[in-house]
Amino acid sequence: MLIKNQNMLGAMLILIATLSLTLKDSADKYLVQHDYHPVQMVFFRFAIPFLCMAIFMPKQTKIAILATNGKLILRALLFLVCAVTSVIALKYIPLEMYIIIVQMGGIAYMLGGTLFFKETLTPIKIIATLVGFVGVIIVINPTDINGLQWVYLLPLLIAIANSGYNLITKTIDSSISLLSVLINSFFILGLISSAILLAQPHIWKTPTLDALPYFFTIPIVTIISQLCLIKAMNIAEASHIAPFFYFQIIFSCIFGYWLFDELPTFYIITGGLFIVAAGLLITYSNYFPTNKSQNY
Repeated sequence: MLIKNQNMLGAMLILIATLSLTLKDSADKYLVQHDYHPVQMVFFRFAIPFLCMAIFMPKQTKIAILATNGKLILRALLFLVCAVTSVIALKYIPLEMYIIIVQMGGIAYMLGGTLFFKETLTPIKIIATLVGFVGVIIVINPTDINGLQWVYLLPLLIAIANSGYNLITKTIDSSISLLSVLINSFFILGLISSAILLAQPHIWKTPTLDALPYFFTIPIVTIISQLCLIKAMNIAEASHIAPFFYFQIIFSCIFGYWLFDELPTFYIITGGLFIVAAGLLITYSNYFPTNKSQNY
């Protein structure tokens, strides 16, 4: 019962994280379309939160910096690959299409959990993952030759890097707190982005009043999403929470239409239904047996 409750909490945390990440991607897309440099967005995403934590939580910040090790550095570098590549990709790819291709990382993460952590795959989990994968294929619509452009390799790179980043999160020493992991990532990536801006000051563009809300959104939702993701990876099985990443497609359709007038196509709507069905299958497989046993 404890494991199932943890899986339920992990699923809810993933939903919150994916909503936050969609807000972050929407802000990135707006800013890159208005000629702000990707490094500037990375700076706001990591350096600003780190400075805030250093001011208001100096003791925890010192502990987090001293906890730096090889795994945390590798994790941060994979995070940096995702952050920079996502901004570049969003300049050329519709929001919902970008999110859809990135969802391939859910499949990679589930397979990684099975390969490296010996997590059990039940038949229903396998079916649910396959249903989610079919949904992704439907949305991409590979029969449309216009959908096979080289730029789509960028979100595929993000999917691979993000899977490695999430799997490394599961291997971090339990003595390092959730807060320390979060602050450490902000420290490393904030340091890198700050160094680049100091070395190349011409890439900085002073935000306008219209752009400021988007810049402020980035660090806030980054903190929320990372807290939820790290906690979910530590308490729940990868094979359980992987299909719930697909719900980000639904969120991206909403924000894509609202902010960028990107109307979802028939293929996106149909594939989205498959993805929701995958999440419902996972919920059924984990909780229906428990409820049934309580009736006897």
